Amino acid sequence: MSTHKEQNKDYRKTVLISSNKEDVFKSLTEELSNWWGNMDNIVQKEGDIFTISWGKPWFQFKVIEYNALKSITWECIDCNLIIDDLKGIEKEWVGTKLQWNIMPINSNEVEVSLVHQGLIPEIKCYKVCSSTWDSFIGNSLKKYLEEMNN
Repeated sequence: MSTHKEQNKDYRKTVLISSNKEDVFKSLTEELSNWWGNMDNIVQKEGDIFTISWGKPWFQFKVIEYNALKSITWECIDCNLIIDDLKGIEKEWVGTKLQWNIMPINSNEVEVSLVHQGLIPEIKCYKVCSSTWDSFIGNSLKKYLEEMNN
């Protein structure tokens, strides 16, 4: 069980995107392949399981919360994390939770936030994984959604 202090260390990223809540939610449930990694199944409900992969590195998630157009939480149930020379990290994401929240600001802007519970500075992959999340959310996801809406 994590304490409140540990929860404050969890990786967090919030970005303002020129889009709408429908497209944002779809990008987190059906279109991950367009901005993150190869997705094997679309997500339609709580309990769904899907895998994101880039060849040998892969992550398998189970949807543990599904609130259409508002939020979705995935729990990593298995993975094969590979980062260059980092050893012993293959399963570091197992048991971590990715909580996505979608907050419409107005008709054409949405605030998207991710809290990756368990991705904390004490784990070996934190530095690489947090900077990679910064890029995927702040660049790939944002660009994908904003280009779709222009």
